[in-house]
Amino acid sequence: MNNDFQTNLKPVLQKMFVVLGKQDREQLESLCRTLPTLFSHMNFTSHLYFMADNLSEGMPQLEYIQKRIMTFLKENLFARFYINFIHRVPLETVKDIDYYYNYYYLPWKRAIHAIDIESNEHREAPRLVLLPVVVTDSQVDSTLLNSLFDMFRSSFLLPGLYLNTDTFFLAEDEDLLMKAHKVYYGHSNSAEATEIVSTICSQDMLEKSSPNVASQTVLMNAPCPATLIISAQDGMVYSCMDAFLKKESLTNIYGEHVNNLIAQYSQRHKSNSNCLRCRKQMVEWFSSLGLPQANGV
Repeated sequence: MNNDFQTNLKPVLQKMFVVLGKQDREQLESLCRTLPTLFSHMNFTSHLYFMADNLSEGMPQLEYIQKRIMTFLKENLFARFYINFIHRVPLETVKDIDYYYNYYYLPWKRAIHAIDIESNEHREAPRLVLLPVVVTDSQVDSTLLNSLFDMFRSSFLLPGLYLNTDTFFLAEDEDLLMKAHKVYYGHSNSAEATEIVSTICSQDMLEKSSPNVASQTVLMNAPCPATLIISAQDGMVYSCMDAFLKKESLTNIYGEHVNNLIAQYSQRHKSNSNCLRCRKQMVEWFSSLGLPQANGV
């Protein structure tokens, strides 16, 4: 292939993180207008991660954004998205489970009914998959979590679980882990956005790198998976995990044309000067995890 052609190729985004906050209606509208344009630069099968402090604040914002995602899917029939909604949910009683499930999660699932029907009619894999990722606290009752995850799976929602060092004890519950589609292991007792983004990015790199390292088919200084991280509250856009941790923003999504944003991202991604730091950090974090031995991890 011609080297000039390869040089001009723009990276295809594999993941996009959107950290939701207390942005106003105008900012939310602007975000909804911009995201579908960014979707055009993503892989046919991509993961979208939306992070919120809690369920009640985050779900209305996500549902509003999801309408734009569904419009994009109707106009682009080859696209497929996995929507990961990372959030805290307070579970103290069985009544809490019924309330949150019927008031938030079930309407969320019903909102994509048209996409589900389309997939069933054409007997193809779902083009929009919803994954609620629950961030727990140290007081949570694993019995309640098990019940919530049972309800998720009964509605074809694929539950995820985010554990930090304060909640690793939940990894001893084998039934819970069997119900979780994915488990993320944070490397501290924090559950802030920076911690969650770095954990997911690092765990993804680890899972993708491990088989290739064994077969010696990958260089550890290869570019990180093409990822955008967006802070919806202030509009800052980051090109990778390392930049997000250091608060080295690429641009502002509310004041920059998407074409310019992608051009800046492409230039930064090609330099890949920070990828070794990302991978070094990944190894240090996961090598220090004190996971319960009973889990077999």
